[in-house]
Amino acid sequence: MTWGRNTLRHIAYINLLVFLAAFLLAGCGRGSVPEAQEARVAVVLGRAERGEVVKEASTTGTIQGAEEINVVALATGRIAAVYVQVGDRVRKGDLIAELENDDIRARLDQARAGLEQVRAAREQLQAAREQAQAGLRQAEANAATAEANLERMKSLFEAGAVSQQQLEQAQTAWEVSQAQVEAARASLKSVEAQLAGTEAQAASAEAGVRQAEVALENTYVRAPRDGVISARLLEPGEIAQGPIVVLVADERLEVAFQVTEQDIVYLKQGQEIRVEVPAAGAEVKGTITSVSPAADQRTRTYAVKAALQTEKEGIKPGMTATVYYPTLRAENVVVVPKNAVINRDGQDIVYTVEDGRAVGRPVKTGVADGSRVEIKEGLSEGEAIVVKGQDFLSEGQPVEVVDEGAQG
Repeated sequence: MTWGRNTLRHIAYINLLVFLAAFLLAGCGRGSVPEAQEARVAVVLGRAERGEVVKEASTTGTIQGAEEINVVALATGRIAAVYVQVGDRVRKGDLIAELENDDIRARLDQARAGLEQVRAAREQLQAAREQAQAGLRQAEANAATAEANLERMKSLFEAGAVSQQQLEQAQTAWEVSQAQVEAARASLKSVEAQLAGTEAQAASAEAGVRQAEVALENTYVRAPRDGVISARLLEPGEIAQGPIVVLVADERLEVAFQVTEQDIVYLKQGQEIRVEVPAAGAEVKGTITSVSPAADQRTRTYAVKAALQTEKEGIKPGMTATVYYPTLRAENVVVVPKNAVINRDGQDIVYTVEDGRAVGRPVKTGVADGSRVEIKEGLSEGEAIVVKGQDFLSEGQPVEVVDEGAQG
């Protein structure tokens, strides 16, 4: 409300005027007091406006993480240690707990040792293969030389340049070279067969190591998301069956609340609400993310959740919140300040001023919010009404307007 320049001066003596009026009326009776001596009540005027009124309802809700995760072990075993407490903040990948794993470590060490042996044997066979390949190449080269020499000896023998014995020696050398080639090929084939077997053994040993490594890693329970530990369910010495801790993923918070069947019709996904969190001294906006399609059979209320639009320092899961949500809405209607409406003998009225006197105007009200109310009947847009001082008025009461056009 905006007061006029002379308002304070007039308000200062309003109580004196009311006191004098009461004294004169009590002593002489209203009919015997001249009009000039009648007490005037100082009032402030405002005007009926056209606008929108939205009625809010409120209920109590609870702040919670938008996602709660039961953190479980990927292996079965006895818990060796739990490294977090309720309220601890963790990052994705942080170690939460560890299972007993000495036997798995031993199995992994054995698998790694076996793999090293197989790899060493494979390296030896790879070297042997290279030697066999070199021996085959040498044998093939020798065979080619022996074949060329044999052909030359045949030509010389036909020309009578060499003896039969020399030809037979060349023939024998060629036959020996062919046998050496076959032996080198057989040796290479044998080494390659052994190497193939070792390769298969190495692949199996590597798979065994990977399997043991996975088994060992599965004994470490790690945080799947960033968040806060909200519950610690199992302790060292217990068997890791079921969740060990509960993690609230706190990158997004939401408020959960219940509404009655009368109000559920006003709520829908995507709708904006107000959320006050007294413990954090904060008010934030929320957006409804889910509305239960059916009522709880015990409470006959509907569950609603809304994501908080803004992050506020200090708001934590588990805090109590007050949720304000719109219900009735009146658009493009005549509205006045709520306190301008006075109920007299069961009738709602607003006061106007005519010829310096208060005139009560019966009205029919509609939707109201915390400060304004809809006027369905009895008042038009732009009409002047009393917005301050109306509680002291009666029909025909002389008034003094100390400010005009103010808003309530």
